[in-house]
This record gives sequence, structure tokens and C-alpha cells, in this order.
Amino acid sequence: MSKKTEHLEPELPDLKWWGEQKFELNQSKAWQFGSLLCRLTRGLQEWRLEYYRPHMQYDYEQQWNAIEDVHFAFPQPVHVERYMFRETHNTFQLMPRLADRSVVIKPVDPIYIPAGQRGTLFISTPLWISGFVQSQKEPLFDLPVILPKDTWFGPDKRNGELCYATSVDGRTELNLLRPRAFRAVTPIDFHNVSSHQLRFDKMNIPVPALPLFFSESTGRLWTSQIKVIHEGSDRPPRIRIENRTPPLAGEVEYVHPPRDPGGMLFNMFDSFF
Repeated sequence: MSKKTEHLEPELPDLKWWGEQKFELNQSKAWQFGSLLCRLTRGLQEWRLEYYRPHMQYDYEQQWNAIEDVHFAFPQPVHVERYMFRETHNTFQLMPRLADRSVVIKPVDPIYIPAGQRGTLFISTPLWISGFVQSQKEPLFDLPVILPKDTWFGPDKRNGELCYATSVDGRTELNLLRPRAFRAVTPIDFHNVSSHQLRFDKMNIPVPALPLFFSESTGRLWTSQIKVIHEGSDRPPRIRIENRTPPLAGEVEYVHPPRDPGGMLFNMFDSFF
């Protein structure tokens, strides 16, 4: 596995790393997803997952490839998980999922929305790899490709929730947001109907409440759009998850339902200024 292309991104990368895999009995397949190494083996009565995650991971590590030498020696420490079955079937689904907690993003620069104005910010959040087999509703495994840092979001240490933190470069133009294999795009539509200019410097994105889609025409994974309506500093903003897919995504295929579809309560902002 060459390190020479670590910082280089192909002009037209193949971002679709997921889908159905066929396994003969006792066959192994291996992949490199960014800096995460994975090997999956089908036994007669078990599936065996081995994976290695380096101590330091970087968000630019967005390349992936199948590893031809499936019996390569893993770096240490290697994690091994075994899943027992009465008998295994020859198909396995590798699928992307959104994070299992809300994700706090902090734009590089604070964003202002003048009174009466509206606009859309495109942000991206990290993806997980999930493994599904026939007849099982829940995945056998559910791993972040790049493990995000933990953070607390809330007005104080007692009120709030444990979330993930991720670096993000929010863009008002979609074409300035580079397509990435292990991140999904969420459009956030802001509408400031108050009489005051609005500023925010971080947001809590409720990704467990969002469905996941893939758009072949844009080469991106998408979530549904979030609408934020700010009516005044004396009340919290109204937040709505749109049922329809984002208009700029074009034609999409449904990849995964929300992890927590049951109308979870969330607060995207701990403060407005």
C-alpha cells in the first residue's frame, strides 16, 4: 500500500465503496477505507471481521481500495470480531450510515445572516461502515471510517448531550464543497425573519434523525435538508427536517433510513448572538 498518493486526490474518484459482496465458503476480502484496514472472512458457521485503526486519523484520508493480497499481516493492535450463525449465506452488504450521535460542526469563520435574509449552507459529516447479512435487520458491525472526537454540547455540564466534533468547511456554493467518499452532505436552509442580524459559530447537526441518499449525478451521499427559521432572540429557532430530498441532489437512491426516526428532540444551537 503506497503512501505516495496519500495527499493526492484523483480528478474523478470512484466514491461508491459500498454494495453487495459475494463470498465463497472460507473466502476472505479486504479493503482500505482511508486509514482503516478491514478484512472479512466467511466461514461455514461464522463471519469474521478483522480491522485496524491507526491512533491518528486525518480527514483528508478519503481514498479507498480493495486489497488484492487478502492474507496480508495487519499492523497491531488488530481488532477481531466473530459472528456465529447456524449457517452463513454467500452475500454480504457493506453499507454507509450516518453517525450514531449528533455532530457538532464549527465553521472556520462565524456566519452572519442579516435581518430578513435567507441562505443555504452545505456542510458534511462523517460516515460509518455497517455490515449486513441476509435475514438480519441490525448490522453485524457499525464502525466509523474516521473516528471523530467526543464533545459536549449544551449550556452547561448538566444540560446537554454527548456528541461528536468534526472539522468542517461550510460552503454556500455546493461546487466548492469537494466530494468525499466518507462524508455525507447536509444542506441547512437559514431564514432570518427577525429584525436583527444573526450570528452563529457552531451548530449541532441531528444526524441520527436524518435519512441517507446517494446521488449518482453529483457523486455524493446526501441527507435530507434542515430548515432553520429564526424569529427573534426571545425564542429558540424553529427547526424542521424536510421530507423531500435536497433539490441540488438531483435524482437519488435511498440508502438508509434514520437511525432514530422517532421524532428525537434536538437543539441545534446553544446560543445566538
